[in-house]
Amino acid sequence: MDNIAYSHSSDATDRSTPTHRKASGVSSTASQNKNPHRRISTGSVLNNDRASIVLPTDKTTLKRHLNLFSGVCFIVGIIIGSGIFVSPKGVLRRTESVGLCLIIWVGCGVVSLLGALCYAEIGTVIPKSGAELAYMKEGIGSVHPITGDVLAFVFNWANTFVLKPSSLAVLVLTFSQYFLSGIMDAGIVRLGQGHTEHLQNGFSGTTRKPLAVALGTCLSDTFLKIKTLLMSCLIAFYSGLWAYDGWNSLNSVTEELKNPKRNLWLAIVLAVPSVTMLYLLTNISYFTVLSKAELLSSSAVAVSWGEVVLGPAVRVLPILIGISALGSANGSLFTAARYCMVGARYGYLPEVFACIQRSRLTPLPGIVLQGTLAIIFCIPSNIDQLIDFFSFVAWTFYGLTFLATLFCKFTKPKADRVINVRQSRKRMRT
Repeated sequence: MDNIAYSHSSDATDRSTPTHRKASGVSSTASQNKNPHRRISTGSVLNNDRASIVLPTDKTTLKRHLNLFSGVCFIVGIIIGSGIFVSPKGVLRRTESVGLCLIIWVGCGVVSLLGALCYAEIGTVIPKSGAELAYMKEGIGSVHPITGDVLAFVFNWANTFVLKPSSLAVLVLTFSQYFLSGIMDAGIVRLGQGHTEHLQNGFSGTTRKPLAVALGTCLSDTFLKIKTLLMSCLIAFYSGLWAYDGWNSLNSVTEELKNPKRNLWLAIVLAVPSVTMLYLLTNISYFTVLSKAELLSSSAVAVSWGEVVLGPAVRVLPILIGISALGSANGSLFTAARYCMVGARYGYLPEVFACIQRSRLTPLPGIVLQGTLAIIFCIPSNIDQLIDFFSFVAWTFYGLTFLATLFCKFTKPKADRVINVRQSRKRMRT
């Protein structure tokens, strides 16, 4: 890990200058008296000491390089990764009804949009990278600091070692199902920050292509044999919500978003409803072409659909779907590394994960950690179990973030809110 810069200072009063370090290619920054630095102070979880990550402001801090278009592509590219090609079978298996299945898909879209609006509101109140990590620590922490600190610590470890690696594993396994194992002869993710942005913009466009051709009409027997068991519907929601996961991805890179007060909520409002409409039309197309038995027995729903509709041209479809899953994995790894970086800033992870690679301006240690853990999660290779496990744990923390949004309404009433969910609801009623 050459060209990684960081320094560490610890003092109860936080008045000392940073410690000088230089060993095995890891260089520390100069003293604060000689070179100005951006100091990011964090509280230690285990004691009352204070740690700080000192980074040169002109070389190793993250740059605001994501504009509105990049933000929309970022969200769309991560959401439409593998879910629409994997989840339809899981939702239909648990509901046993085409009509109820479509209702659940729309319901998942509405829930995701409401959640995204809450994230947009708290994201403008607490405009920091790390999303849930920062919101729990500063939102819930504004009411009870110890509780906020503990919840942020638990989330950071669960997200680092369970949520993000399992999400990456599902995307990689989906890629392997649709793409021939011998085709990929290069790395998955470019570590260059500018390259990652261009890749994500391109992936989001490629993602919409297999969806654009998957539209149809003429449904029959829509509401036959509706399974009304509440538990089955809840589990079906897990599968559906997995397909929408990623609606909060832009909050994790707020520090790299240009004009976040405007672009954060606007990107969310543009991206999530568009994805909901694409998902609904795609599912209608699936059910128009395939019977329930054919859909449930298919290991690759989109390919089975393509064999009927596209004929010989179906050979191109797995490549497009594989690129879609790969693009979502690229964006997911992009955000996962930022979670590690912010967690290290707060002192929840070892300090090395707060390091930024000098030349490419990326959190290289976090990328290596998340990629390694994702490979380990691929070993069981059971996508359905990974999805159910991921959705339950993820939405538990999403709920805590919604709670933090409510707390901020009372503890930060005068904060500059570009979007206010409660006021928007009142306007809709009037």
